[in-house]
Amino acid sequence: MLATLKEDLKKYMKARDMESLNVVRGILNEINIREMKNVQINDEEIVRVLRSEIKKRKEAIENFEKAARQDLVDKEQNEMKVIEQYLPAEMSDEQLLAKIKEAAAGLEDKSFGSVMKAAIAAVNGQADGKRISALVKEVIGK
Repeated sequence: MLATLKEDLKKYMKARDMESLNVVRGILNEINIREMKNVQINDEEIVRVLRSEIKKRKEAIENFEKAARQDLVDKEQNEMKVIEQYLPAEMSDEQLLAKIKEAAAGLEDKSFGSVMKAAIAAVNGQADGKRISALVKEVIGK
């Protein structure tokens, strides 16, 4: 995944696609920061970085919509599209629910925190945290 990001960085430089170039640079910068903090960089960590970047953009979109700044909303949405192309395909709700039930079945402690932790590990970056949280609440009956 890291190699793909670096290749795309070169591709966007040659194409002079500044918006995509800046997004990929930002992602690689976040990866480098984590590397300096001695975090092992593998595909799972890169997916975490990508999800974090998506979350930042969603929050920015909400704020820009409140401020009636459609130009900035459009910019953030375009950046999200660039980031999403690097994320693995998300699981369907049925698959996600099955993984959560499977993770919860193997636990003695059925508290939200422990089931959520097991579910996130089982899903392995193939679903958004909000979706996981909502389905965990449904499974444990909260």
